[in-house]
Formats: sequence, structure tokens, C-alpha cells
Amino acid sequence: MNVAERSSLLFRRQYIYGLEIDGFSTWNHLRLPNGYTLVVHPDLDCTQVQRDEKTLILLGYMLDPYAPEANNQGILASLCQDAEDQNRFLERLDSIAGRFILFVFSNQSHFVVTDATGLRQVFYHQTPQGVLWLAAQPGLLQQQFNFQYSAEAQSFLQSPAIVNSHEPWWPGTSTPFAEVRHLLPNHVLDLHSGEVRRFWPVKPLVRQEFHQGAEKSADLLRRIMRAANQRFDLAMALTAGYDSRIVFAACREFVTDLHLFSMIYHKLTPQSSDIRVAAQLAEIAQVPHQVFACDQAMDEDFAYLYTHNLEKSYQSYGHIVYGRFLHLDQKKVVVKSVVNEIARCFYYRTGVYPYKINTDLLCRISKLGDHPFVHNQLAAWLEDAASAEKLGYKLLDLYYWENRNANWQAMSQLEFDLAHEEFTPFDHRELLTTMLGVNHQYRCMPKNRFQRELVRCSWPELDAIPYNPTSKVIRKPFYEGPWMNAARWIKYHLITR
Repeated sequence: MNVAERSSLLFRRQYIYGLEIDGFSTWNHLRLPNGYTLVVHPDLDCTQVQRDEKTLILLGYMLDPYAPEANNQGILASLCQDAEDQNRFLERLDSIAGRFILFVFSNQSHFVVTDATGLRQVFYHQTPQGVLWLAAQPGLLQQQFNFQYSAEAQSFLQSPAIVNSHEPWWPGTSTPFAEVRHLLPNHVLDLHSGEVRRFWPVKPLVRQEFHQGAEKSADLLRRIMRAANQRFDLAMALTAGYDSRIVFAACREFVTDLHLFSMIYHKLTPQSSDIRVAAQLAEIAQVPHQVFACDQAMDEDFAYLYTHNLEKSYQSYGHIVYGRFLHLDQKKVVVKSVVNEIARCFYYRTGVYPYKINTDLLCRISKLGDHPFVHNQLAAWLEDAASAEKLGYKLLDLYYWENRNANWQAMSQLEFDLAHEEFTPFDHRELLTTMLGVNHQYRCMPKNRFQRELVRCSWPELDAIPYNPTSKVIRKPFYEGPWMNAARWIKYHLITR
């Protein structure tokens, strides 16, 4: 890899927004309606649409499951009609899939918003003079302003829970720098004032009957994957789990277009169930299945790129990124079957929901420890999210959505941007709310009835292959009902509290 090649890959698919930005001579520079400059890496798609006094600028891509042939330009043109009414505009985004950041400039407002689960990220800093800066990751802002780790962040990084963690993440809106904050999904950032407000949810959760919810969710997923297949040359990672099989089943009508692969890393071997089951699924589909190793050391050039590509406290998967970089065509868009954990009762896996959600519980289940830094961040999030519970949403589902997913999974995807663009079909607010509308007793372990029904709705034969056959089965409590709820009430008020 020569100097020019290495330079072209540094900060791949990233961006920075500010008043005057030096450097980045090979990147695309856009002058925005508010006088600011947006500088975008050449490998990050940038689409602009202007209608009357409205301007929409998209970083990344959008997919419309109800118009699978529509491109970024067409989708933005359709959205532009509602740009004057911010609330109606944001509601329109519920039906849009993709991984994107969207800047909106109209007579009424200037704001920025992310995709449904925040997989394309916005980090922001406001100077004492009120100038707003945005970037794909905190390291780009740190380079501009020479920020130093805050004392609270350093203490957090040195806490036992983080020192012993293989995949730490930053809670709430926090970053290593006191001056930089993270825009969480379901929130909008005002580009005039720098204020952030929650815009979703605003309506009660619609309850779904089991089969109806499965049919509707499976249909939406098939539509999303159809749109993705028309837009991209897709490569899909297969495992023995539920999530990738749900997505694979949704691709039945065009499965021969997919490039299927599995990766060997950490404790996986060619004999692991993730590899063996993936091969079985590919055999049913009569599609080739590639297996490659992601456990080799990075070479000098790639190690330089990886360690400089994003702020060091977010680096976790270098050797896996390198393995994919080596073995998979970089022009392919990788289907990543994540985010569905939001609807799989991740923090109450057997369906037994805690009597009371408080900050101490969030600290404990996050495995980030009870450090004051974590406690303060999650307390602020809990106060902000309280309104969602009144609308019928379970706070632990939203907690995974806006904290673990948006801070851990989203940063993982930024790491893999160095190798490939990624696409997550579950990153769709309408799909997620449809699934959350199904009673959580169907969505939880150990039976995962709803997940299996999603597979059966699209490709019944795939459900005959065991899921995670070597994993330990989590046992559900022997009894669940009013008396158990009474016991939880007593435990909370007489013991926990």
C-alpha cells in the first residue's frame, strides 16, 4: 500500500461540519445554506436536493421499502415536500430504512437527524461563541480543538468494569471529551441553537396480535431487503443465530444474488456451530458459502490506518476489520443482521420484566459498572425517556435501542467502514415498533417464538435447522403471573429500595 492509497483510506466514510475547516484537500467540500462547510470523505455518498427555499443534504443512503426502485435523490425529493413542518417531516422518516445523516434547511428550521437507530453517527461540539461543529467520531473534533480526556472520562476508563471489558462503550451522550456530545437516535439537533430534543415516540405503541405482527414484520423486512438488493451488490454474513436467519429468509426471492460468508475469529473454529449451520443454510439455498479467517495480525499499513481512523477508546475489532478487508470485495455492501436485539428482550431475556426501572438497575445490566460517570449519564437518559413508558414502550427495550445499540453497535459499524459499507435491515422505525407491539412473552427466550415465526413467514424450510445448537439454554422461571408481580413489588419496596 503506497502513501496515496493509505491517505485515501484514512477516515474512510467520515465527515466534519464547521465554519472554517482546514485540510482534507481530497475530500468533497460543500457550502451549506447557513454559511457552514461540510467536508465529506469521497467514499461516503453525499446527495443534495433543493426545492424552493428547502435544502436536504444526505450523507449515506436511504431505502424506501414502499418504493424499492427509488434512489437517494428520489426519496429526498419526496421528503422535501414536508420539510417546512418539522414534526411531520420526522414522522415521514419512520418508513425510511438505510444508514444516514440528514441535514435539513428550510425557512422554519435548520436541523440534523440520523437514521432510526443512529448507525451513522453525529458527534457535536458548540464553542463558547455558539459555533457548532459536527463530526462522524470524536477524534475528528479532538484534532480540530486539541481536546483532552476529561477527569471523569479518565476515571471511567480506569474503573474495573471497563478495564476488564473486551467491548466497552460510552453511556448516554458521553464521549471521552467533556466538550463533545453524541446525538442519540430519536433526537434532533438544532443547527441554530445547538439544542437537542427528543422527537419520538409521540404516539401510543400499537399492540399487534402474534401472527398479525409476524406477517406484517416479515413483509416489511422483505420489502426492505428487496430495495437493498436493487440498490447494492450485497454480501451477507451468516451465523447459527436467529437474526441472520430472519434476514436470510427475507431474501428468498433473490437469494442467488447474495454473496454468503462467515468469519472465524475469537473462539470460533471451522467446526463451530456458527460455521456449520451457516453452511447448511447456504446448501438449502443452493448458494456458495465463503469462510475466511479474521484472526490474523494486521500488517503495518492497515494497523496505521485502523489506529488513526477513530479515537482510540472506541477501537475493539481491528483484526476482524482487517480480515474482511483482505477477503471480501470492497465494492460489496455488507448486510449486518443486528439491531433486532431491541425486539428480543435483550435486558430481560426470559421475559420477566423488573418491577421498577431505575438508574442503579441500568448501571448493573449495562455491565459498565456503578461509576458516577455512568450513573449520571444514565440518570439523564432515564429522565429524558420517561415519557415513552407512558406511551406503552418498555424502557429496557428503548434503553438497548438508544444506549447499547447507538453507542456500541454504531461505533462497531464505524470501525468496519474502513473495509466496507454496511446495511442493517432492522434499522427501520416502523419495523421495530411493529415488532415491539407484539407481546414480549412471544419475543423472549428460551423459545423465541416470534423470531421463529418471522423465519417461517418467509422461508419455512429454514426453521427446521436448529438455532445456536451448542449454546446454553436459558431457563424461564417456573411461574409467571400476578403472584410473581406481587413478589416483585414486595422485593422492590422492602429490600431493593
